[in-house]
Amino acid sequence: MELRFTVWQFVRLMVHIEETANPSKPLKTLQAAWDDVWQPLDGELSELAERDFDAFSELMMDQDVVIEDATVEQAATAQHAITEIMAAMDRTIEEGGRTDSSHDDSEHIQNLKFERRELRQLSRKLGRIE
Repeated sequence: MELRFTVWQFVRLMVHIEETANPSKPLKTLQAAWDDVWQPLDGELSELAERDFDAFSELMMDQDVVIEDATVEQAATAQHAITEIMAAMDRTIEEGGRTDSSHDDSEHIQNLKFERRELRQLSRKLGRIE
């Protein structure tokens, strides 16, 4: 089956997996299965972030990652991970987005709320896959 993620959603998912201490077997399996998509994308994003921020932004926000041969198990694992990401975002939003810096975090909170809404829609879509 085909799964579509906006690039930023896929980045959130894969970074979450990479940063998870002692990931579960399903997360490790998902990471291994999608690594051939993730590694080149991560490299391209890193390069664009340094050299062409407009192209970086366009890739992150306006393009999709398509997993053409996804399984039901992969969709369920991705949905579970996205639920964990949303919970972490909710905690940050509830805390007011406080960071160690002294600048106003209201824009950061608005961005998180946008991402949270988009991830909720993705989670629901993944949850309907059988």
